[in-house]
Amino acid sequence: MTVAHRLRAAWERFWFASESPVNLAAARVLVALQASWILLSRDIPALSGLPGDFWVDVGESARWRYLLWEGHPALERALQAVVLLALMGVLLGLGARLCCAASALLLYHLAPLETLFYTVSPWAKGLTLPVLALLALSLAPCGDALSLRRAPAPPREPWEYGWSLRLIQLLVAGPYFFSGWSKLMNAGWSWASSANIRAWLLLSNQDDQLAVFSRPGLWLADHPALCLAMGVAGLLFELGFVAAVFWPASRKVLLPAAVAFHAVILVTQNYAFLSAPLLLVYVDWAALARGAGSRAISPGLPRAVGQA
Repeated sequence: MTVAHRLRAAWERFWFASESPVNLAAARVLVALQASWILLSRDIPALSGLPGDFWVDVGESARWRYLLWEGHPALERALQAVVLLALMGVLLGLGARLCCAASALLLYHLAPLETLFYTVSPWAKGLTLPVLALLALSLAPCGDALSLRRAPAPPREPWEYGWSLRLIQLLVAGPYFFSGWSKLMNAGWSWASSANIRAWLLLSNQDDQLAVFSRPGLWLADHPALCLAMGVAGLLFELGFVAAVFWPASRKVLLPAAVAFHAVILVTQNYAFLSAPLLLVYVDWAALARGAGSRAISPGLPRAVGQA
């Protein structure tokens, strides 16, 4: 077998391996919950009503790209109500694919309102990954499990549930890998130096309008060896987290490491990664359900055998 054939076989094994409908449906629920949380925790439509001076630097290309123009808060509020209804359908599995497509398109329109005045990229506000994930879910049978619909799901091949889940897992790994990659491209390995980490710690803890935690970061900044360890560990984690997509066994280490990573960043630099809940798409929920079911049944087995 040639190298090209091996690569093709590996490609097909990755994308078309069997998957449980429960795991795909769990990803659907997680994405809907995360997007709903972002929408309900802030008043995004109100930003459309800000004075025109806020919109001076917003270029025409950005306005047309997202179909956003100032002065229409009532319209944006109506669209937000529609997207929340669509996300409810996604959450409950009612018309799941249609609701996924509708909510993705509406979120693509609404999300930039949070950052359009500063940057045309809304990634930092937590709605970029849901938009992409919802588009993937709209093309897959994501409503065949964990759904309130009464009609039974049609029989499908197990691979049909796999490709979209793996695509979502790859999307979730993207911010980690490309964050590490951009550090290497812009600063090289010196980004992880104790001097650079100390500078970031001081910068992120001296803005009293943003800093919720200050003591941990300032204490860490006074310890060069710990700053170096933090920089090296953070860079290696960001570049290596993509292994969670291709090597499921690594998730037992990488998922707890991701939780610790975000906790340390939060308390030392006051940066919250709003897409962190989507790390749960790597959990094998079907296996957990089977394990819980077997534990619930097994205590009764000895008594049943004895009665027999």
